[in-house]
Amino acid sequence: MIVSFSRMADTQTESAPTVTMASDVDVNERVGSAGAFVDDERYGPQPIDPETGERLFRLPVDEKHRAMKLEPWRFDKPHMRAFFFAWSTFFTAFFGWFAVSPLMTTIRQSTELGLWNTETNTPNKTAIGNSNVIAVSGTVLMRLIIGPSCDRFGSRVPFAVLMTVFSLPVYLIGTAFNYASFCTARFFIGFLGGTFVITQFWTTQMFSPVIVGTANATSAGWGNLGGGVTNALMPQFFNLMKAFGLNDDKAWRVVMVIPGTMCVAIGICLYFFSQDLPDGQYKDLHASGALQKTDALKSMKRASLNVRSWILFALYAGCFGVELIMNANLSSYFQDEFGVDQGLAGVIASLFGLMNLFARSLGGISSDFLSRRFGMKGRLIVLFLTELIQGLFLIGFSRVTSLGAAIPLLVLFSSCVQMAEGATFGVVPYVDPTCTGAISGIVGAGGNVGAVTLGLLFSYGPEKKPDAMLILGCIVCGIACLVIPLGVGPLKVVDTQTAAVPAKTIDDELINGERAMSTSSVSDEQ
Repeated sequence: MIVSFSRMADTQTESAPTVTMASDVDVNERVGSAGAFVDDERYGPQPIDPETGERLFRLPVDEKHRAMKLEPWRFDKPHMRAFFFAWSTFFTAFFGWFAVSPLMTTIRQSTELGLWNTETNTPNKTAIGNSNVIAVSGTVLMRLIIGPSCDRFGSRVPFAVLMTVFSLPVYLIGTAFNYASFCTARFFIGFLGGTFVITQFWTTQMFSPVIVGTANATSAGWGNLGGGVTNALMPQFFNLMKAFGLNDDKAWRVVMVIPGTMCVAIGICLYFFSQDLPDGQYKDLHASGALQKTDALKSMKRASLNVRSWILFALYAGCFGVELIMNANLSSYFQDEFGVDQGLAGVIASLFGLMNLFARSLGGISSDFLSRRFGMKGRLIVLFLTELIQGLFLIGFSRVTSLGAAIPLLVLFSSCVQMAEGATFGVVPYVDPTCTGAISGIVGAGGNVGAVTLGLLFSYGPEKKPDAMLILGCIVCGIACLVIPLGVGPLKVVDTQTAAVPAKTIDDELINGERAMSTSSVSDEQ
């Protein structure tokens, strides 16, 4: 049986009519002439080439040609090609963004960088903590800029520009000669984190609302996986450089060439082998008049004036912000608190990121699943519970003193973090579809603002890191309560199953649309 993420059970696949598929090579050329349809019992009318009768898309699509299924094993253009490049490019960006963290125990011994206190012969806690904060602060600016840019230029061009241009500081950090140059490089490397916004924007453009929560969560989760993989692999690359005869100081510098080259390569590939929308490239659609140009400033203004954007901003600070803090601190945490070496600490720390392989997707899947039964209320329930339980697990993790207990708690804590992230972006596409990119940018920036502000606990907070994590866990539990205004009161997101709201505003139209999809899904299942 073929397993796929769709709104229907796999047992229904036999009811779909057999239709010849058009090759993905010429879909762009023929989609503009689509005016003929074939009826699909599961997914409704599907566009076909009026001359040949071939279906224009391999996956079933909605009226806007957005895919209604997610099949991650495929590489077909346009939907699954975009999905592949969305997650793999974000994965590479994350790998380069946090490539320094698992090597920090070695890097801090380079006295010229100011990360080691020569008087006490101990690590300079404040300097290291500040450099970790700087590494994520640059992302805040980029995420706010890149969101409206996506609304204006699409996904492909901003993605390619970010990956190629900001591969340069990844290369150049190996030439750092003092604290200022080291932190400057980390600041600009942080711009790679802006790719998250493009990832979410791209999948939102390519996948129908019935599956967008799963698509967003899976692409972002597999991308975040880069944080775990870099924790596991960078120490091994470092050891390889040492095996070639380089000393510690030269080895960590040379090894930064690897993530830099990865960023350049993926940026070039996605530019030439993917497309912005199901119907073609932004540039071509603008030229033909099929797509209206979006004013980036107006898009940002509209998103900024929506209070829900800022509530989700804070909620994302409480989950993705925590993930960034963990990526920057876990390796050294296990070395300092449990006495393991750099290689083993990197492998253990990588478990946190590796949960992205499934956990963020699970958050999106849960959000989609409950929304079909309880409307928007179901999405909010998933978001509240995952964020709250995440905080409780972090409190427990901060209190354990044995490695055997710390590892399973780390896995459970990480799983809830990733699920909360997926659940957050299960709500984002429903805020205002006219400025999805800008809203994604605001919410995405929330994660980095959370990392910057909450990360100060590890620079200026308690002397012991476990105590800082305890405080962080309590703060996260408080942040989870911000879901409540989205469910009740003037900022309430209306229950899509029971409420009757006139479709007079953008939000109302969106709610009605989800109600229709939810009702259709339930009736189909019955």
